[in-house]
Amino acid sequence: MKEEEKRIKLTLAGAVLLALTASLCCIVPFVAALLGLAGFGVSEFLAPWRPYLLAITFSLLGLGFYLAYRPQPGQACTSGGKCGQKPVRRWNRRAVWVATVLVIAFSVFPHYGGHLLRAISRKSQPAVTVERNDNAHLVLKIEGMDCPVCAEALQKRLRQIPGVNRADVSFRTKQAALDYDPRTADHGDFVRAITDEGFKVTESPRDKD
Repeated sequence: MKEEEKRIKLTLAGAVLLALTASLCCIVPFVAALLGLAGFGVSEFLAPWRPYLLAITFSLLGLGFYLAYRPQPGQACTSGGKCGQKPVRRWNRRAVWVATVLVIAFSVFPHYGGHLLRAISRKSQPAVTVERNDNAHLVLKIEGMDCPVCAEALQKRLRQIPGVNRADVSFRTKQAALDYDPRTADHGDFVRAITDEGFKVTESPRDKD
């Protein structure tokens, strides 16, 4: 009994831990952006491993369900007519469902993390959009963004650069579009910021004064 409970706990703990690890490529940039930290390019390293980690995650979760719900042989009743409890306790089955919720929440984080970060950023730091005749416009192609969270986090970072009046980063097009005051900021400032966050500018800029 105790040995089976231990197997279930280890299986579920492994599933949750792997689900968390599989989504660190987006969770780390999310936390870094909230804390105002730089260097969240870990996503580029972890992203290729995500499908394999998720495959192992759901395999472990399936094993947890099997261990918790598999048919058990009946136990002999005592002389007083009272039968023993089933080997699989209710706690094990509840733990399986709790682990399932956590696994799903971590696994799909890349799909909703960007929306969550955008909502938080709007409350704490509204987007700055200033229409000025002396604005310069710049479009940069960026490599290394593996989920919408990365784009949102990088966008927040670029908007913090002095002189930037507008910064929009698109995960779909892998581009950053900026309007800025050329007397305060320049192309080098943006490239440094992007590089500091672990990404790479892969296309020559297109400037319009």
